[in-house]
Amino acid sequence: MIIDQQVYDGDFIHERFAYKVFRKEVTPYGNIVAFRAPMFVKDNLIDLEDTLSNDYIYSEDAINFCWEIPNLCPFGAVSFQRLFNTSIAQILSKYIDAPIAMDGDDLMVQKTFVGSDGKEREEGKVSVSITYSLENVAVGHTAVNIDAGSDAPGFAYSSDLSDVDAESFMNEVIAYFNHEVKDQFVATTKVIV
Repeated sequence: MIIDQQVYDGDFIHERFAYKVFRKEVTPYGNIVAFRAPMFVKDNLIDLEDTLSNDYIYSEDAINFCWEIPNLCPFGAVSFQRLFNTSIAQILSKYIDAPIAMDGDDLMVQKTFVGSDGKEREEGKVSVSITYSLENVAVGHTAVNIDAGSDAPGFAYSSDLSDVDAESFMNEVIAYFNHEVKDQFVATTKVIV
C-alpha cells in the first residue's frame, strides 16, 4: 500500500503500525507500506551506531518502505532485512545504469559521482535501513534516495528516479515483499514432522 507521509522522521517504526494502516486487511505473514517523502531523522534514531556518532539521516526526496512481520526474533529480522534489501537492489538496478552491491544492509551504487561535499567517489550509498524485533515482531524501514540533497553526507548517492519510475519501483518492491513473505509463510506450513 502506498500511503501519504509529509516527512519521514523515524517515528513511524517506533511501534507496530500494520493494524493502524490496514485494519481488517492486515495479513498474518507480513505487511508493508511505501511512501515518497523527505527524510530527517535525528531525535527518533533507532540505530545505536548513528546515535553514538551523533549522526542523522537526511534526504530531500526518498522512497520509504516500512514493514512489519510477525514471529521474527532480532536475528530473523536482520536476516529478512538483508534478503529484502538485496532484492530491492536487484529491482533498483533496472532503473539506474549502474551495478548495486550490498554492504551489510546498505545498497551501494558502483558508479563514479560527485558527493554533496564536492569530492569524487567511486561508489555511493543510495539507501538507509534499520530493523529490530519488538515483542517477536520485526519492524523495519528501508529508504532509497531519489535526491539526497546538499545537506546529506558526501557519500549519499541520488538515484534521480523520474516520477513514473519512482511509482513503478515502489509497486515492484511492494509486490516482491507480498509474494516473498507469503511464500515464506507457506513454506513454514508444509513440513512433515
